Amino acid sequence: MIELEYFYDGENGAVMVYQLIQFEAGEPWRIVLDGELLGSLENPQGSWRQLSGDDLSAELFNSLTGHIDNQYFNSLPEEICSRWPNLVEKVVLISDAAYMVICKEGISFRSFERIFSRFIPGLLKNEWAVKFQVFNHDFSDDFLLESRPLVYKKETFGWEEVNR
Repeated sequence: MIELEYFYDGENGAVMVYQLIQFEAGEPWRIVLDGELLGSLENPQGSWRQLSGDDLSAELFNSLTGHIDNQYFNSLPEEICSRWPNLVEKVVLISDAAYMVICKEGISFRSFERIFSRFIPGLLKNEWAVKFQVFNHDFSDDFLLESRPLVYKKETFGWEEVNR
């Protein structure tokens, strides 16, 4: 399940907090406001459309769908494929915290496991752990990697300015 929050500046400057919920990858997104289901959206071939509920204003519709499109979990599969084009056949989004990676035929799967395990934390931008179920080309071998993004600690030297 993926759940996003979107803060929208409504009428009279009131901020409305919409929840966008997708229960399974590929299913429509549900739009929820104050616990009430307003409708659903889908993007079957790269073109968003509203499936149910009262018609949303064009501005709100574009804002909600743009928010979904701009999420990092949508671009991570392509980033992984472009990082290892000779090794990775396909990356499937399961949820914002789980992906399935399928490798190409003829690679050293154990070598890829070491490379992937070492470099994937540097690609992650989310604040939570992400699981990668990685399979060789014919699904006869696999490994599971739970990875957290790298966090760099800012180091300072000398006196820090304190504003009082």
